Amino acid sequence: MTTLDAARELAGRSAWLVGAEPQFRRAVLERCVLQHFEPHQVIYAVGDGPGGIHCLISGSVRVSLASAESGPFFSHLMRPGTWIGEGPLITRQPRLVGLSAGRRSAVMLLPLPAIQSLLDTYPAGWHAIAMLTFVNLQTAVMVLNDLMIRDDTKRLIATLLRLSGHRFVSPAESDPIALDLSQDDLATMANLARSTTLAILHRLAEAELIRLDYRHIVVLEPERLRRMLKTD
Repeated sequence: MTTLDAARELAGRSAWLVGAEPQFRRAVLERCVLQHFEPHQVIYAVGDGPGGIHCLISGSVRVSLASAESGPFFSHLMRPGTWIGEGPLITRQPRLVGLSAGRRSAVMLLPLPAIQSLLDTYPAGWHAIAMLTFVNLQTAVMVLNDLMIRDDTKRLIATLLRLSGHRFVSPAESDPIALDLSQDDLATMANLARSTTLAILHRLAEAELIRLDYRHIVVLEPERLRRMLKTD
């Protein structure tokens, strides 16, 4: 199996495509272009003009957003198989979020002209676009929900679980997840002071729930961390 074939297989298993009409799904995957990005390389920035839809194949991608007054701020980490970027297709407005590679990453791009042409040919494909928007809305709601947790330790734990893909359930036989972010990044994402973040992380590390590496945080025990969210 070629690298492109493997990328298409992973991208096609995503929530918005797996339920789409087979003809539309095949057409989408056939028009995707496989790209590679080096660590910290910008894929697109907040405020960029309308562009295509991206799917992370391997590595990690950092999602940033900006408010009207400040930013952009690092807010989320994409996991392999995640698609993002459909907003400008719908609104024809500049990008509201930005993407950059957290490490060397492979990304599938469905160019904007290609998806526009496909939707002209397959109008039912708009249902798949709506599903992608819903999937990404679920992630945004999860981020907001986590930020509303009042307890500092639980808010940080919820953020770690979300970033690692273990927020509500762990994939079967999953390996420890190394998150490509610094402790300062995590403090921003969890809306915590740096000193508070460091103190909580060291307690979690001492309990062998996580491991702290240079510019990486490794989630070792997601099930135990989830149980901590349920305690009073």
